Amino acid sequence: MIWTPGNHELWTVKTDPVQLRGEERYRALVDMCRGLDVLTPEDPYPVWEGADGPVTIAPLFLLYDYTFRPEGASTKEEALKIAQDAGIVCTDEVYLHPDPHPTRDAWCDARIAYTEERLAALAPGTRTVLINHWPLVREPTRIMWYPEFAQWCGTERTADWHDRFGAVSVVYGHLHIPRTIWTGDVPHIEVSVGYPREWRKRPGGTPRGPRRILPTPETD
Repeated sequence: MIWTPGNHELWTVKTDPVQLRGEERYRALVDMCRGLDVLTPEDPYPVWEGADGPVTIAPLFLLYDYTFRPEGASTKEEALKIAQDAGIVCTDEVYLHPDPHPTRDAWCDARIAYTEERLAALAPGTRTVLINHWPLVREPTRIMWYPEFAQWCGTERTADWHDRFGAVSVVYGHLHIPRTIWTGDVPHIEVSVGYPREWRKRPGGTPRGPRRILPTPETD
């Protein structure tokens, strides 16, 4: 089992008995996962021995940097103003504290630098599955009902990571729009479950079951 943090578990709300914020909260969650034998973005990447050969599974924690901007915005400040004028403000702005980093996008910068270094250190030709809470490319956000919200959904800086780091698949969540899109020959698979109020809007009325990401070895 692996864990990649999303925004909700990083929130520090007043009613939470654990009042750790930002990096301290993330590190506490990492320690909790390790105590349960759950792999995190801070652990060595495991290797899946699949039907098509070994694949390195890379859980990531990258956050976002407001570069998925709405039309007409060329800066973070302009993007936030457009969203506010449309009545769209992500709850992260209140509860997701970046401490000790000055901003959430600064924390994103640090996470990208750390993660790029780790992925670049993999042996040449390594095949990977990249797993992140937020999508690595912007395309999945383009069908959102509120396009202004996209700025809280990722970073343009990971747009080529599926090519740079040998991905055979990319897995993400966050948007609550389960589907698969393709960039070249790499599938980007959203595996989020979402909320019951969202299920009712879809055919069948229930979330999809577990998604198969890699083929399993043939068994007798």
